[in-house]
Amino acid sequence: MLVIQGFGQSDKSNNQRPPFELKLFVNDQQFYNAQLGESSYIINDSIIQIFAGEKLFIEADVVNNKLSNFKVVKEIRDKSKTLVIDFQQSANGKVHEQMMLTIDNPFEKQLNYKAAMNLMKNKRWVDTSVYPVMAHLKSIELWPDLITSLALFGFEFKDK
Repeated sequence: MLVIQGFGQSDKSNNQRPPFELKLFVNDQQFYNAQLGESSYIINDSIIQIFAGEKLFIEADVVNNKLSNFKVVKEIRDKSKTLVIDFQQSANGKVHEQMMLTIDNPFEKQLNYKAAMNLMKNKRWVDTSVYPVMAHLKSIELWPDLITSLALFGFEFKDK
């Protein structure tokens, strides 16, 4: 099980997420609403935290068949080393349907990773299974649960 203890990191360039309001549809009568303070997109140089409604561009280097040196960028500058990670809620009217994570893999090999999710109902981190992202393709993961945030980590390449 993944444990995220803190959001601090010394490099405050583009790694710091400004304070924001997280709002998710629950049903036609209820919303989930939280005021979140400043936090890091990249935790301990190896974990990407993404909240519902965010789309991130993450530059990464390949070191020993693993991704490292994550850096959040405002736009794609080098598409050969930039992951595009998008985490959204789909709703029918104001009623929650599902959560969707997409990851674009710009690299030459299959990209494996792990994920943990923070469920609205549990308010704690829970491991979840994800499929690898094939080389130069996009993966799509769907969950019926209301997920406030995902932690993505353990990015490594596998030969087919």
